[in-house]
Amino acid sequence: MPPKFDLVVLNGIVVTAADAVPCSIGIRDGKIHTLSPLFSRDEIEGSRVIDAEGAYVMPGGVDAHVHLCQDLKTGARGLGRECADNFETGSRSAAAGGTTTIITFATQTRDEEDRSLIKVVEAYNARAEATGSYIDYGFHVIIVRNDPEILEHELPVLVRDWGVTSCKLFMTYESQRLTDTQLLDVMLASQKNEITTVYDLQNRNEYGLTRHQMIHAENGDMIQWLTEKLEDKGMVAPYYHALSRPPIVEMEATNRAIALAGLIENPILFVHIGSPLAATNVRNAQTQGMPIYAETCPQYLNLTYDDLQRFHSPTCFENSKHICSPPPPPGTSDHDELYLGLHNGTFTIFSSDHCPFRYDHPHGKPSGVLEDSVSMEGEQACEGEALQNLVSRKPGSFRFIPNGIPGVETRMSLLYTGGLATGRITPQKFVELTSTNPSKLTLRTKAKNS
Repeated sequence: MPPKFDLVVLNGIVVTAADAVPCSIGIRDGKIHTLSPLFSRDEIEGSRVIDAEGAYVMPGGVDAHVHLCQDLKTGARGLGRECADNFETGSRSAAAGGTTTIITFATQTRDEEDRSLIKVVEAYNARAEATGSYIDYGFHVIIVRNDPEILEHELPVLVRDWGVTSCKLFMTYESQRLTDTQLLDVMLASQKNEITTVYDLQNRNEYGLTRHQMIHAENGDMIQWLTEKLEDKGMVAPYYHALSRPPIVEMEATNRAIALAGLIENPILFVHIGSPLAATNVRNAQTQGMPIYAETCPQYLNLTYDDLQRFHSPTCFENSKHICSPPPPPGTSDHDELYLGLHNGTFTIFSSDHCPFRYDHPHGKPSGVLEDSVSMEGEQACEGEALQNLVSRKPGSFRFIPNGIPGVETRMSLLYTGGLATGRITPQKFVELTSTNPSKLTLRTKAKNS
């Protein structure tokens, strides 16, 4: 007689978003079949057995914010500065860190060949199939144009045929940002096309088919003005990236996006919130009953401005390793406030915003010192330097350094160490942030996570 289970995990503390209970698990055909406080000897006979010895047993992580095979300016066509990981390497890193599902971004550009969102998603999926993936994956779409043909006809196809559950909109980066009018157009079209299922995450009840956008909230005009002023004074080292994007930049943009969403009663999810000021805007909207959700990431709980000037000397180009947008917060006291937001529900999900660039390749972080580099704002560097400048540690202009750092492998361990192990969050909150809530917000059909 074949064994009842393929695998049995004994003596674990099974953690869901609601409970943490001593329990054993019976797994068959790759799925959880039985949860039981105690299995009989006959039930586990012939099964592979793992004794958890009182350790936590948690659902696999769902990382709802991952960039793979993505170029800063050219969608899926593989030109320019592509981030370092493809689907094979990125998914392998995710699995090593306890994540079993990733949601990546299919990026539309303003080039005519990237006009169709369907073709953009097809191109990204082809790149995923070319390398393979060790874990499950899905797509968000980044929309940079409000063409009626796309909004009215393509979005329903993406939902029906590709399982796309949400779109991402930018309030900064010249090559990607939308005006307030365009933001409203996309929000309204998404409402009509029922882009995703959003849940009432407090009561665990379905909130209803809605139109949910992910918003990168930074004031692009403020950033451009500050960047020009810093460059006029020769302040171009990596550290000044943070000063070109102070917390007020994110505070203003989140406040404006909340107002736009409130105008048409549209749910939104703010991605990578790095400032307590912005988190306060989110919390205030939530207390008014608005369907406003937010995400934060490991870099905002572990890095500060000082990390942009800690290698060798403040002007050393190696400090570009920690450049991301928004930048890390000014000080460690900000970490405490953001952890409070994880604890009290201000932040709905905890994602990596994994977007790595190689440090030893001219299409990676060294772009900041190389001739003809193109910034996220679509401008070229004025002065050309050679790759060997990295050896002599010459400074590069922060404007031309690709924004992004890795994190898909370390996301869950960093939150466990900094949050769960220190008592800042409970085991149930850990599962809620890393698995349950990301599933509810981003996965239309998959339901393997509690």
